Amino acid sequence: MILLGLLLMCACIAMAVDAVAQNGHVTHATAFNQPIDHLTLGGLFIAGAVVGIVFALGVLMFTGGIGRSRRRRVERRNAVRESTAEAEALRAHNERLERELEDQRDTGATDATAYPAETTGTADGQNLNGDRRTLSGRHRAR
Repeated sequence: MILLGLLLMCACIAMAVDAVAQNGHVTHATAFNQPIDHLTLGGLFIAGAVVGIVFALGVLMFTGGIGRSRRRRVERRNAVRESTAEAEALRAHNERLERELEDQRDTGATDATAYPAETTGTADGQNLNGDRRTLSGRHRAR
């Protein structure tokens, strides 16, 4: 495809150069009620080619902008869907955890056994260094 496109561009350039070289007659034209004097047919052809290129550039920018805005809109819609689904999953998980907590409270389980105080070292609570350090919950007393 790249080679075919390059060949087409070269053929167009060759045709434009030939059109400019072969048409040296001076002509008069009017565009938007403005006279264009002392312009050869080749120059008129080049002016038309430049206008065509500018038009093609405008079309390219227009379609690129539409594609970019559509892509952003789709990404935004997908992000909203994902965040909604995540929020629903978190809500369901939270409700399940609340039910489990309520069930634990109804059965009479206490939090006293959740993190029992532990001692380290010997049976009298002293560790191997000789000082008393106890574990209370998740935090160590130092």
